[in-house]
Amino acid sequence: MNFFDGLILPEIPSEPRPHTHRLGPYPRADDESFPPAHWFVPARVPQVSEVGAGPDARIMLIGSDVWPGSVTLRLGIFLRTFRDDHSEHPIPWGARGGPGALRFGVLLADGRRVTTLDGQHWPRPAGGSPRPTLQLGGGGGGGFHYGIDLHLSQLPPAGPMHLVVEWPDKGVPETRTEIDARALRAAADDAVEIWPAREDEPPEEERNASMAEEGSLPGILLPTAEESVPGLLVATGPGEIVTTIVGPAGRIDDGPSQPPRPDPDRDDWEGMTRDGWKDIGLVRARLARGADPIAPLAPWSRETPLHLVAQHDSPEVVAEFLRRVEDVDIPADDGRTPLWEAVCHGARETVEMLLAAGADAWSPQLGGRSPGRLALTTALAPLFEELPGAVPLTAEERAAQEDADRRAAVFHDVHTEGASFAFVAGLDEETVIRRLGADPALSAALDLDAEPGPYGTGPDGFDPYGEEAGRFVGVTGVPGGCVLLQPMGYTVSTEAVLDALSPGTTAYGLYFNPKGGTFGEFSRDGRSEQHEEIGSVWGDEPDLHWLYRFWQWDRPGMWDAGKLAYASHRGGVRLTDQHAVAGPPRRWAEIPEGSPLLP
Repeated sequence: MNFFDGLILPEIPSEPRPHTHRLGPYPRADDESFPPAHWFVPARVPQVSEVGAGPDARIMLIGSDVWPGSVTLRLGIFLRTFRDDHSEHPIPWGARGGPGALRFGVLLADGRRVTTLDGQHWPRPAGGSPRPTLQLGGGGGGGFHYGIDLHLSQLPPAGPMHLVVEWPDKGVPETRTEIDARALRAAADDAVEIWPAREDEPPEEERNASMAEEGSLPGILLPTAEESVPGLLVATGPGEIVTTIVGPAGRIDDGPSQPPRPDPDRDDWEGMTRDGWKDIGLVRARLARGADPIAPLAPWSRETPLHLVAQHDSPEVVAEFLRRVEDVDIPADDGRTPLWEAVCHGARETVEMLLAAGADAWSPQLGGRSPGRLALTTALAPLFEELPGAVPLTAEERAAQEDADRRAAVFHDVHTEGASFAFVAGLDEETVIRRLGADPALSAALDLDAEPGPYGTGPDGFDPYGEEAGRFVGVTGVPGGCVLLQPMGYTVSTEAVLDALSPGTTAYGLYFNPKGGTFGEFSRDGRSEQHEEIGSVWGDEPDLHWLYRFWQWDRPGMWDAGKLAYASHRGGVRLTDQHAVAGPPRRWAEIPEGSPLLP
């Protein structure tokens, strides 16, 4: 007889079928921004002590939950009186609360101060900040008693740690309580992992690859360190969050967000998508119904389906078109052939098939360049080096290309959307700050690991989302000059600012417009000489546009890197690391209100 016999009701089927969320493996990291409660039972370190008191309020430390890489202090808030409008809730409404709100901090054994009032580094450096954070969170309760959590994102260094509490609104003065950080660190090994990796389980990278091959969400990556929601995985698009959906027999479905497949029952190429051009069944169905394999795709263009198909390495589709096309070198309006497209997109198998079909590798098309000439600077070079008519790169050409590639590699994956940058040769930080009309004495060098300030812009720093943010410019000295940065705005790329910076030297500004386009401005000796839009080639661009590969589409993480490398080259500055452009800057300079340098 079952213990629960007679108590279980029949299950009512649910419609539609609910989604099943699968928890990924624990994303181990140096910084645990949130308690990893989905993966671990924490070790408990008891310590009951009063850490703050006022006339009608007491704050008690109840103990600590210790995770593999972080610690959560559990606190109890006890009130003798409270207002029924919730205006005295211990967790401040809004980002920070008012000047009288409850606040916490810890003084670590190595001297670092971390508080609930600290801002995050702005702009946030790639890979996150090595500095721990202290986050205040709710644990329940209400009225006369609240339970709250205080999460320190890294295990504290060994030695005494002091918890500092202040709550002016409730008459709680600044109070310090010592906590033994050695006991916390020792307890970290006792946290119990709920879903340890099995010995027979393949590495996560192999599991993701297998899922992608079986039709799951493409390009699934590991959960981020900040992520604490089970079953949510980060997709390849920036900022995209997707949920895996487990279908019948445990297979992973793509989910309802996939775009509909183009209609195969058409006799033209209307409605074809990027994935559609790689779908051999769809392409064959339309060709069978009379779709023209060489018909221009638009009345104003001579670009053909073969040009688009050549951009994607889909051998079956390319072969289907080649069987039906007599002239594999059919040109678009500007002379580009399908082989040109295949080279620019790094479609190796397509390049091989087009060459085998007799495609012309060496006739100039755009800017006096041929597809073969471009290919010689890429991993496709072995396919072209032995072809009749091949002319190898000279030693000087190869050296110039290798140097440009090294410059660009510095800027791999730098976030650029909405930002502006300027590269100025031969000037130090103080000179740049003065030419902006600011006071170097008021633009102190920052140590954000020690003092991030309320907004992550330094002690008493500005709000990066406030109205005054447009007047602040990041300034970082580098060997041979300075780099200026404005993470959200175009000020440092304007003619007025660059002309103010460039007397006796050169300056180049770059703006990545979030609405589209990347715009550059070159100034020499106080006068603007050139305004240009960069990032694409149409045939009459200068050699540097080709050298920095504005023509090449198959370089993940390098599309904007080439633009930054080009801008620094034009500005006369060579960077060896990306800190000055990725941020945070070394100093913030405030352009005076009303300055003619402001837009």
